Order: sequence, then structure tokens, then C-alpha cells
Amino acid sequence: MSTNRSDNILRQIGLGSSGDKASIAGVDASRVLRHLLESGKVSIADAKEAVQEVAAKNLSEQHQQQHRKQVKDTSRVDKPIEKYRLRHIALQFSYDGTDYSGFAQNIGKDYDNSVERELFAALEKTRLLVSPEENGILTESEKEEAENGQMPKRIASKYSRCGRTDKGVHANGQVVALYLKSAFPMLARSAGSDDGPGDVLGEDCLPKNSLDCLECFVQPRNNKKGNVGAPTYQRKTMNEYDYCKILNNVLPPSIRLLGWCPVSSEFSARFSCSRRTYRYFFPRRNLDLTLMAKGLQYMMGRNDFRNFCKMNCEQVSNFERVLVEGKVVSPQRIYCVTAKTTSEVESMDNHSSNSSARDMCHVEIVGQAFLWHQIRCIMSILFHIGRGQESPELVKELLDVKTNPAKPSYDLASEAALVLQDCTFGQLQLGRTVRNLWDVQKTLEQRWEKHAIASERAKNALDSMKPSSVLWTDLVDFVEQIDKERRRKIQKRSKHLVHDDGEVKRALAANDPHTETLTWDMAVDIIQNVLQVRPFPANGSNECQQKGYTESSVHQPLMERSKGTTYEEKVQSILESNKDDKSSKRKERYEENIVKKRKTAEEDKAFYDHKLQQGGSSVRL
Repeated sequence: MSTNRSDNILRQIGLGSSGDKASIAGVDASRVLRHLLESGKVSIADAKEAVQEVAAKNLSEQHQQQHRKQVKDTSRVDKPIEKYRLRHIALQFSYDGTDYSGFAQNIGKDYDNSVERELFAALEKTRLLVSPEENGILTESEKEEAENGQMPKRIASKYSRCGRTDKGVHANGQVVALYLKSAFPMLARSAGSDDGPGDVLGEDCLPKNSLDCLECFVQPRNNKKGNVGAPTYQRKTMNEYDYCKILNNVLPPSIRLLGWCPVSSEFSARFSCSRRTYRYFFPRRNLDLTLMAKGLQYMMGRNDFRNFCKMNCEQVSNFERVLVEGKVVSPQRIYCVTAKTTSEVESMDNHSSNSSARDMCHVEIVGQAFLWHQIRCIMSILFHIGRGQESPELVKELLDVKTNPAKPSYDLASEAALVLQDCTFGQLQLGRTVRNLWDVQKTLEQRWEKHAIASERAKNALDSMKPSSVLWTDLVDFVEQIDKERRRKIQKRSKHLVHDDGEVKRALAANDPHTETLTWDMAVDIIQNVLQVRPFPANGSNECQQKGYTESSVHQPLMERSKGTTYEEKVQSILESNKDDKSSKRKERYEENIVKKRKTAEEDKAFYDHKLQQGGSSVRL
């Protein structure tokens, strides 16, 4: 009897179809059968025969289902996890850090908005970063860790970075290194002298850039789907992936890859770097660049910079760093300082026009490595010196950590003007393509034009104010109020009465135009001359610092300010902290990073000497 006919009969007698979960009015088929047997309408023999027939039919259907499943399983060969050829690659790139929380990624944090996060998202999207299971270069112990699901892709790629820039800091020459998927398969073979494939290609045989071609033998795609039999090869001319172009297609415009090259297995973007160059940009304003250069000169060579950084005692115990070279650059003159400069600061004429308060200048500092916030601390001190608030000899006092072991309180220079300009490697020769650099040029030109137009609009607005008229009496009231407030602050700090000696009134009388009104341009000059203040914020200050700055602000010498805790006091605090989980974690980090990893000077030298010899080239030798 067919299934449809059986379902019709069941519906007719009120039991529903064979697929229904419940019968009508809750009637159970077994109770119906029992009723028929008890009433004698159906014999036991007929019922027994019917049960045997249904059981045989069910068994047959089960066998057919199992057979179909077996046929399906045998027709499909499980595709093994493919192992990819990986290459240790150094990538150079630039980024505008304005909208990022910093370069380093805060893994697992929802608020993370780092450059690294964008970089790894692009690597994932382009499938250049493979999973540990697909990684063809892991050791046996690493394979076991990967199989247990304990190795993230980032760890498996053996990622390293050269510089760790803070929030809002930019870079033109940042370098990272990691293992990425190659265009050449694991089993690609060299094109031998005869028509057949030669040996499996080694790293030394692969192209060192994305322009060079290589003729080789690779397995066709149908060989990778489980075909039985000896593998076949086909001759093919291949190029390595253009990593920069691939990643730039998916990265935001604020991050641009510039070049790449293969590097040795022990290359580290951090430890193989011999020089790091930073630039800090600023308008000239009223700064004395010669004094700034003299202050910078005192920092050259090997010094203890604990008073020029934010001390991270859980990770750093040695605050000595070597500054190799420094420059203070303006459109008119370049001041060069080195550790060998012992007399006057050397300067070179830049063959430009007369100086202006709006000239864009920069300080360039070259060193082997830097401490946390070191450049921003240095620039803050140099700006104090350039404004004439401090002597260049202040640098000597801060570097004398025996006499001054604790850092005086002072603000960091703003992050917005700081750029990681270059990372230098003794054994690294990065490769770049015309097509990629042309595309990057177009992106950067657009960025420059946007900011240049905004700058010119602001300058135009300033110029449009110059002819405006103001009352002389209003200017006099403004100057006298500021002078009064300034004397009040000095008196509060010195706790001595400060009398008005009439100097400001005499200066105002000397600048009296003898007219009821004067132009705003003239008014600004008079205010600057009389009060020695400027209508612009202090160089290097950020928005928060600018809000606290007023015309009546009085500078307090740095060495008279309150001082923070010394390094020894900070370490003692860490070792004695067992109050809560946060304190105990600080202690654990200190012991892990400082105590357990402590090495002798000879061990450190051997380690860095070895790392500095690692590198790679985009040019085939």
C-alpha cells in the first residue's frame, strides 16, 4: 500500500497522517488496535502478520538510507588542510595617526582603534595571514600548540614592530616584520635543464620583489582536490605577491604601504634596527632656535634620560640611551649637533628669505632607541629654552640623575606634531614599485591640499582682522588688567607683596598713538611689546594645556617645581604591593620583565650584535 493511500485511510478513521505527531482527539493507534483485538474484529494472527510486514519494511528503508550515506561519503574525499609557503617579510609604511589610539593593538579590547588593528584586519581580509594549521614553517612544539588551539595567527606569524608610537603620533618610515603567504606553492619546483621539474624551490630561489619573474613547475589546481595517482606538474612563470598593492587596496587612506623585502628568519623589526629618526614640527613664533640647538647639543651621546621620559618601571630598568645626531631646522638656517660637537653649535645657511613668526620649523633627533614619551619630553624642555623661560644648562641639570634623581613636573609636548621619520637597518634594502609609490603620492597630495587650504583659510581670516578699529582706552584697560592679575599671581607664589612700579604705564605712554582709535594690527603689536605676551598658545601645547593658558600666566622655573618619585621609590612600591589584584599583577610583570630576563652586559651585546646582522634585500645578488 502506498504512503499516500495509507495516510488517506488514517485520516478517514480519525488518526491523521503517518507524519502527524498527535492523532485527532488524542486517540492513540495502539489503543485502537487493542480495541479491535479485544472485540474480535481483528484476529491476533492478522495483527502479528501486519507487524512483521511493517518491521521488514522499516528495516529495508534503514538499509537503503545507510547505503546512500556510504555512497555519498565514499564519493567525497576529505580535503586535507593545505599548507602554504610562508616568507618572512619586512613591510615599510606610513600613517597619519590623528584618528588612531596609537600604533600598538590592545588585543581583546573593544575600544581599540589602533593602526595595528587596521593592518591585521587587512592581512586577514586579503588572506595573506594564514592560520597556524595552514602554517608551513612551524616547529613540532609550535604545531602541537597550534593543534590545541592555543596559538593565535599573530603569534604564529612571528610578528615584530620597530617603533611603538603613541596616540595621535604619525610615521613615515615604520617597519614591521612577519611571515606572510607566498604566491609560490609549498611544492613548487625549479625549472631544470631538461623539460621536467627540478628540486623543490628554496627560499634563496624565490624572487626578492614583486617585479622579478621566475619560471617554475607547480601542480595544477585539480591535483589539490584529492586525485589519486602521481602528482603532475605544469610549467608556469610567476611573480611574488605585490604585498603593498594588495594591502593598500583594503587599508584606509591614512595608512599606506611603501615597500617590502624578504628578510632572514632571525630578523626582528625591533632589535635589528640600528637607528630611529624622529621629527617634531612647529611654527617659529618667538622661539630662539639657537638656544634650542644648544640645549639639544647637551643631550647628544650616552645619557640617563629618566628625567626626560615616563618611567615604566615594570618593563624598563635601564634609562641610558644614545642620541647620535640632532638638528634644528628652519627655512633660513639648519643647526646641526652631534656628540662630537664641543664648541659653538654648527649652523648652515638655508638660502631662504627673512624669518617670520609663521615659518614652519622642525627638530630632528636620531638615536638607537628611545624611552616612553622621550621625544615629547625633550621637545617640552627645548620649547621652554627657546622661549627664554629656561637656560640651556637646564638640560645638564636634568641629566645629572645623581643630583636630581626625580623628574620635575612639566607637560608633555603635543603628540600631533611628532613623526617617526625613519627606521634604519644596516642589512635591509626595501623594494618599492613605481605604480605603488605613484598611488601613494596621489593620496598624500590630496591630504596635503586639504590641510594647506585649511591653513590658508585661517591665515586669510587673521589678515582680514588687521584693519579693524579698537579704542585706545579699551586697549589700556586690557593691558592694565592683565598686569594686575599677573602681579597677583607672582605675589601669591612668592608670598611677598609685589608693587606696581609703573613700568607698564610708562610703556603704554611710549606707545600712545595720540588718536582715539587704532587698527587691530597696531594694537596687537603694542600688547606684545608692553606685556611680552603673544596671541598664540605655547609651542607644543595641546588643547587641554591651551585652555589653562592665559595672558597673565606666570612661568615657574622647572627646578623649583614639585618632583615625582624616583625610580628606586617606584620599584620599592611595586615590590611591597600586595594589597589587591592590580598591585600583585604589577609585581608579577616586574619580576617577569626585569628580574627573570636580566642579562649581563656581555649577553646583551652579543644579542644585539647578532640581531643587527639580520636583514634582507629586494635585489637579487
